[in-house]
Amino acid sequence: MTAPADTAVHPEGQPDYVAQVATVPFRMGRPEELPGTLDEVRAAAAARAGEAVRGLARPGARTDLDALLAQVRQTRAALAPAGTVPVGDDPAESEANRDNDLAFGIVRTRGPVTELLVDAALAALVGILEVAADRGSHLDEPAWERLLGGFDALLDWLADPHSAPRPRPVPAVAPPGPPVHQDALRRWVRGHHVFMVLAQGCALATACMRDSAARGDLPGAEASAAAAEALMRGCQGALLYAGDANREQYNQQIRPTLMPPVAPPKMSGLHWRDHEVLIKELARSRDAWEWLAARGSVRPAAFRAALGEAYDSHIGVCDHFVGDQSPSLLAAQGSSRSAVGVIGQFRKIRLSSLPEQPATPEGDPS
Repeated sequence: MTAPADTAVHPEGQPDYVAQVATVPFRMGRPEELPGTLDEVRAAAAARAGEAVRGLARPGARTDLDALLAQVRQTRAALAPAGTVPVGDDPAESEANRDNDLAFGIVRTRGPVTELLVDAALAALVGILEVAADRGSHLDEPAWERLLGGFDALLDWLADPHSAPRPRPVPAVAPPGPPVHQDALRRWVRGHHVFMVLAQGCALATACMRDSAARGDLPGAEASAAAAEALMRGCQGALLYAGDANREQYNQQIRPTLMPPVAPPKMSGLHWRDHEVLIKELARSRDAWEWLAARGSVRPAAFRAALGEAYDSHIGVCDHFVGDQSPSLLAAQGSSRSAVGVIGQFRKIRLSSLPEQPATPEGDPS
């Protein structure tokens, strides 16, 4: 197994290695255009997402990975959005956004943003099911269930945004066979597709939770918070899936794609617009989480736990690949800050915006 040595690009600007490990272009809408209320989500997404949910719930679709893969492919083909075109020059896109998209074959697309989110979710699910059915996975059962459960939660909530998503059975995945060429890079690219889809969905659910809390809609806020929790746990599974490699594979296949001349200096998923929108929503959501906690809801504490575990998994993957002393690619020149330390600091900041435990319900004299 060797590092991607060919830095040539396709006409779309995507590096050659991306097309070798995933189906690209991977279409996604602009997260800044996502709706912000439950009624808007229902109007824009419920019909298409409902069709997707019914397709993936058909008898026999969950018997094994091959059956589920065939059903997801069929469902996606039936629901493909029409009339979509690449955005092209985008004033809302920073240079870092563009660099990240190009490195992973993502093409921002004009069209109904929630329809594009459903399509991207189905495309990302096809991507990981293809590899899992053919190559297996090192993920343990809980991580695998969280990963696939993230897709179910997203589609189920989009189909009925006023209700909490319901868990569905997940076909088991076999242990991996002997590694083959670009195994690690294949999971790395496809895992990032999954993460960005679920991050976009989590940002949407968090925005709807904020709006519902502001309007005093407790059931709506609870439903959105439940979706956000399941999507954050799916993000955790995506991080573990993307990091399903050993240190040698990381150094030979993955790390070279993150550094010049393959990638621009300091390229990082932290600057991906889907992740940036999610972080902004989390920062804005403190009052809404506290409002829920004050009404005795367990959702704030559950989401806080999910977010903390996602960061813990990210730290664990980073430590596994480069150790706890290796400098971060984001660190300033000459800085000794480790990648693990940088992620740990972000963890502390993000968790500070969430209640640590359920508050005493309003009106409760205890």
